[in-house]
Amino acid sequence: MKVTRKSTPKSRTGCITCKSRRVKCDETKPHCIRCMRSNRTCGGYTSLESTNVVDTIKAYNIPFKVPGSRLDRQLLHFYCVEAALSLSSFSDADFWSRLVLQRCHHQPVIRNALVTLSAIYRDYKFKDDARPESDRPALQHLQLIARSHKQLRIHLCSPDASIEVALICSVVFYTFEALLGNAVQAIRHLDQGLILLKRSQATAPVQNATDAILPRLTVLFASLDIQASTYNPNRRPILSLISPLEQSRLVPLILDSSSSTLADAQMALTKLQNWMLHHLASSYPYKKKGLQLLPSDILLERHHLYDQLTRYIKTVSAYSTHLSGPSTANCLLLRLQARMFRTIVAEDVPSLQFTDSDSLRKCLQDISAVLESMLGYSSTQGTPAQRSFTLSTQLVAALYYICMKSNHPSIVDMALSLLRHKRLPHRDGVWDARTVEAVVHGIRRSSKLPEWRIGGQEATDYRLEYANEDLINAVGEGGLYEIREMLRRHEQYIMCGDSPSLVSGLI
Repeated sequence: MKVTRKSTPKSRTGCITCKSRRVKCDETKPHCIRCMRSNRTCGGYTSLESTNVVDTIKAYNIPFKVPGSRLDRQLLHFYCVEAALSLSSFSDADFWSRLVLQRCHHQPVIRNALVTLSAIYRDYKFKDDARPESDRPALQHLQLIARSHKQLRIHLCSPDASIEVALICSVVFYTFEALLGNAVQAIRHLDQGLILLKRSQATAPVQNATDAILPRLTVLFASLDIQASTYNPNRRPILSLISPLEQSRLVPLILDSSSSTLADAQMALTKLQNWMLHHLASSYPYKKKGLQLLPSDILLERHHLYDQLTRYIKTVSAYSTHLSGPSTANCLLLRLQARMFRTIVAEDVPSLQFTDSDSLRKCLQDISAVLESMLGYSSTQGTPAQRSFTLSTQLVAALYYICMKSNHPSIVDMALSLLRHKRLPHRDGVWDARTVEAVVHGIRRSSKLPEWRIGGQEATDYRLEYANEDLINAVGEGGLYEIREMLRRHEQYIMCGDSPSLVSGLI
């Protein structure tokens, strides 16, 4: 009897090592498990992967046999040729452009969630940004959202309920609620997904999964967890990414630039951001009591965080010198986020503030460099009526924090001008550039601040977050949208001849 030997599948999107060995790669990032188990050095992933994905999307056609109405197929096609490219800007293109689409062919729940996302994204992109009602969901959107929620509930009650499906839907629901400007509901969907992810990791660690989508979902959730906590400062991140060994410096958190990949750099920054947000939550009760009452262990941890972020900035700057094209922009974005977080770490410690005095100007320089590098992305915007959307660049968030924390009006003016930059995403996740701009101008108008310049010198006591501290501290889950509405109502009171407190009577 002749035995036919089954050929080993080739790895087309796997790491360089698995491709050269002609074996199937599990595609775990930053290093695949197959290489690690066989004691081989994982060669990482080629930069051509994202380019191939983009080319695939542009040529993608939805076959007629896909279930659903004709409108559903049209919306799914629009997702493939438009929305996926926007969502994957500065993030995992393969996740949005290939892996999610593969799942939607077998899971009606995911397919209908993508149809809903596509419909909302299409209307968001082409609606007039000047009209406040442009973010209100249309009846069609509400029906699609209700259908998506209902189908997920039915799926979760079925014997074939899948954690993977629930996690993907959580991310998609977060995205379309962010597009609608409903930050509270978006973060609630995210929190449910994060709790589910945390529970699943406790029983079956994602790191041991052979399915390539689960590790990528973990990275995406970690990034969105940070975005939600920067948007709502009262929210503590649900995930805890830093290990005790990394925190105690027994295991290096930041790899050498010569041996690390861009994915390594992204994960290291995510861990640092997550660590810092947990640290700030622990030290918040001491913020108003003065530095002298800050416990020594918290002060030591803050210095350690500052040193780690400083080292990270140097490492990613050195790494960027070996890159070109979109990878350079990614490195600039990572450096910007590290600088912004380092500034926040240093703000309550005078010794650190002294060494970090020019950081906000450097952040603005990084933002300008990132925006100038977004040539390919900006070319897709077309007419001025089209609004752009990204998921987690933190560009809008960085400009907001610069406006609020700078004590130099000229820096605030520069940040406001960048909020109107033609290449800046109109909305980045739950952060909306026009809302940030309206809030900054509103606080300026309602604040009792010193003159912008005194005798040619900038006013050093100018700081917007302290000018309306009662307003900012009173804000709940609504974040910037809530501040914007409070400022609008306050201005209406002023126009009617009243002058109540910004907080009393408005909440």
